[in-house]
Parts: sequence; C-alpha cells; structure tokens
Amino acid sequence: MTENTNAKSDPSKEDMVSEKNSQTVTLEETKVEKMNPEESTQSTEQTETVEPEITLQIELETAKKEIESLKDSWARERAEFQNYKRRSAQEFGSIRKEAVKSLVTGFLNPIDNLERVATTKTVSEELKPFVDGVAMVLKEFYSVLEKSNVVRFDPKGESFDPMSMEALSSEEDDQYAEETVIEVYQPGYFYKENEEKFALRPARVRIGKPKV
Repeated sequence: MTENTNAKSDPSKEDMVSEKNSQTVTLEETKVEKMNPEESTQSTEQTETVEPEITLQIELETAKKEIESLKDSWARERAEFQNYKRRSAQEFGSIRKEAVKSLVTGFLNPIDNLERVATTKTVSEELKPFVDGVAMVLKEFYSVLEKSNVVRFDPKGESFDPMSMEALSSEEDDQYAEETVIEVYQPGYFYKENEEKFALRPARVRIGKPKV
C-alpha cells in the first residue's frame, strides 16, 4: 500500500516541477518582451538624435559655402565699382580739362591785346583814363582765370623748360651757365588741378645759352 501511494505521489511532483519550469520560462519571456521594446525605443531615439545632427551639419556646410560665394561675389562687384569710379573720375577730369582749354584759349588773344594797351609806357593825359580802365578790366580777367585754376606765368630769368615754353630766338654768352629765359614775347598759361598741371599755351621766349 505504501509503495502504491508513493508511486501515485511521484507524478504529481513531476507535474509541479514542470509547472514551475513553465512559469519560469514564461517570466523570462515576459522580461525579454519587456526589455525588447525599451531597447528598441532607445535605439530609435538614438537614431532620431543622430539624424538631425547630420542634417544640421550638412545645412551648416551648405550655408558656409553660400556665404563664401556671396563674399567672393561682393568682392568682385566692389572691385568693379571702384574701377568704374576711377574711370569715371578720369573721364570727367579729361572732359573738364578740354572744356577749360577750349574756353580759355579763345580769350588769350584778346587778353594779350589788353595787356599791350595796359603796358603802354608813353600815354597822354587824355588816354590815361582809358589805359587805366583797360588795366582794371585785365585784372578782372586774371581773377576769373585764377578762380578757374588757370595760371598765367611769365618765366623771365627762369631756366628754360621745353614742356611749357617755346624758344623763338636765342643767343650764346659766357654769362649763362644753362639755358635761361632772357625775354618773354608772350606769357604762357597752364591749367592746375591739385598737383597736376598741363599747358594751355606755352610761353614764347628768347633764351640765353652757354657758349659751346
């Protein structure tokens, strides 16, 4: 009887052990199931975090390239504008010089005639008021020319400068160490702007030369 009872109790023990093992496996599977979604979520979050960083990096590089391109474009445009301003200033200066030259040269012969009258040495009492009036008009002309940067020059006693003078006659003498203006037949005029100047009319002169 005892053996039969024991024999009957053994299967129930096996069932209990099997049931426990089954429960253990179920718990492990549950744990695994619980862990997998978390790990999957973490992996997804990491991927989602990395992707925006890569996108931002690409956008940043693109923006840097665009900025460099704009800088180069701006530098080229600025250089072109500076060249345009320089060319415009040069063209304006040339036009201004030619306009002044064209205007002033038309007055030079009349001014020469007025100078001849104003410098007349022998004047009668009747003509003196007339000559004085011509001299006053001549001074007004000089003033107007000066305001227009037109300078009259009388180079008597100066070294001969072929760029601004024209020698109509000459003489040689030991007293001259270099070519020197000894007489002015007609004064010269030049236009001056800042440090630059160009001749409107050369001074016509007589020069003294050293003997060869």
